[in-house]
Amino acid sequence: MLIRLAVPGLGDAEVSAASAVLRSGMLVQGAEVARFEALVAARTGRKHAIAVANGTTALELGLAALGVGPGDEVLVPDLTWPSPAHAVVRAGATPVLVDVDLREWNTTPAAFAAARTARTKVAIAIDQFGMPSRVAEVAAALPGVAVLEDAACAIGSVRGDGTPAGSAPSLLATLSFHPRKVVTTGEGGMLVTDDDALADALRIARNHGQRTPGEFASAGPNARLSEVAGAIGRVQMERLDGMLTARRALAQRLRAALPMLTFQASPAHADSNVQTLGALLPEGTTTAQRDAFLVACRAREVEVGKLSYALHRLPPLAQYAPTGEAGYPHSSALVDRGVALPLWHDMDDATADRAADAVRSALSEIV
Repeated sequence: MLIRLAVPGLGDAEVSAASAVLRSGMLVQGAEVARFEALVAARTGRKHAIAVANGTTALELGLAALGVGPGDEVLVPDLTWPSPAHAVVRAGATPVLVDVDLREWNTTPAAFAAARTARTKVAIAIDQFGMPSRVAEVAAALPGVAVLEDAACAIGSVRGDGTPAGSAPSLLATLSFHPRKVVTTGEGGMLVTDDDALADALRIARNHGQRTPGEFASAGPNARLSEVAGAIGRVQMERLDGMLTARRALAQRLRAALPMLTFQASPAHADSNVQTLGALLPEGTTTAQRDAFLVACRAREVEVGKLSYALHRLPPLAQYAPTGEAGYPHSSALVDRGVALPLWHDMDDATADRAADAVRSALSEIV
C-alpha cells in the first residue's frame, strides 16, 4: 500500500461536529466559527482572530487592510508557495523577492533590510514548513515597515523566545487550514492581530463590506468560513497538542534514520510543528537525480514530493527578479535538491520505518 506524503488527521469527533452543524440548519455565521476563532486567538496569543475562506484570501485581505496598493513594494521570501507574491500582485503592488537562509530556509532580517527601498510598505515573514521565522529580528531590522507573518504552516510552532508563531511583534499574521496543514478544515484561513481597528476592518471586509447587517461600509467580497469548517477546526484545535507531540516524535525518528540527508535547521530553542518534513539530498545531487529519486521512491510505494518553489523561476513572477538566478542562490539550491518526506500525526512507527527504508534504498540507486 502506498505511503502517502500527507494524510489529514480527521476522525469521528470531526465527523460528529460537522454532522451536528448540518442538523442544526445554521450553516454560516454561527457559534462554531466563533469558537474556532477563540481557540486560534488563544493559541497564537492574539486579541483577535478573524476566520476566512482560505489562507490565500487571508493574505489578500491582510494586505488590503494594511493599505497595500499600486506604487508600494512588499518584501516576499523567494522560497515559498506562490500565494504571498500572487497576493501582492493582485493588490496592484510590486513583490520584491528576497533570498532565504540556506540552513533555516526562512529569509533573514539582514536580507530583508538589504532589500528595503523607499517604496517598501510591508514585509511578509514566512514560517516555512512550520519553522518559526525570526519575526522580532525582522521587525527590528525594518523600522517603519509593517510585518505580516505568513504563519500558514505554523499553528502550534513556538519561537526561540517561547512565544507562539503568529503572535506579536508582527502587526498581523495569517494562517491556513488546507488539508496539508497540521490543523485542517478542508479549506480555510485566519487572520490574527492585536490591533482593534485592523480587526474591525477585516471583519467588515470578509462579509461583503458590511459593518452591521445591511450597513455596507465598503465593497467587500464574501470571504466567510462556513460553520461546517468552523466545527471541524474547533475539534482539530482541541486535539492540537496531541497531534504536535506525535508529529515531532515521528520527525525525530525519521531524521535519525536518514543521517545522509540535511534537514531544516531551527533557530535556537524554537520548536516547529513539522508541517512538512523537508530534507536536502546529498550535496552534488542534480535536479535530474532528484527527480529520478522521487520516481524510485514511488516505485517502492512511498510518496515523496518536491520541496517547494523558487518564485523567481515562475512565469508570473520572473519579471520581479531582474537578477535572475544570480540573486537567489539559496532558494535555487534548496529547490533543486529539496524533497518533502511522508509525515502525518496518525502515522505509526512501522510506517515511518518503512518510509525511511524506501528512501535509503532509492537514494542508493540514484545518487
